[in-house]
Amino acid sequence: MGLDMLGVAPIAVNKYFWDTMKAIEPSLSQSKNYGQTVPIFPLSDSASGKKTWENKTYIIYDRMFTKMKDPFYPIKCEEIRYNLKAKEKDTLIWGSAIQLILDRSDDAAKDINNWIRNNGGNDVYPVFFHKMRVYQTSSSLATESENIRDFSVRPYYVSEFIVDMEYHYTKSLEEYL
Repeated sequence: MGLDMLGVAPIAVNKYFWDTMKAIEPSLSQSKNYGQTVPIFPLSDSASGKKTWENKTYIIYDRMFTKMKDPFYPIKCEEIRYNLKAKEKDTLIWGSAIQLILDRSDDAAKDINNWIRNNGGNDVYPVFFHKMRVYQTSSSLATESENIRDFSVRPYYVSEFIVDMEYHYTKSLEEYL
């Protein structure tokens, strides 16, 4: 089976989010925009330095396990930290999309679970979601003192969001051994 088949909840969330974005705005799938690339990258900004990313919005993410909110140990609590890098207008649009798509508690969880069933099922994404919430931790509005603007490569704004989720694994450790 292998380590690559372990349930990594953020991978399912990111792919669901991107598929929903493309359903709302089909032009995102065109080769001049993103083509087959999912512009949500883990941990680093390595792909952003390439010329093909000029003027394109993308997200860098990391994951953090959080304190259990429920004493029932199978329910996992985890946060995805999104760093949205975008021009001014896209910062507002993509930030609103993150909120609209993912900040819907159990409705978002139901939609992600349905997406999993239609995209390989629990063999590909062995997680079942219970709740999703989104919090913005920093703003890129020019009027705010903590404004973050990255001029090192391109004049992009960076906005940070936390996607708080609760889920459980649909496979036991024994199934991997």
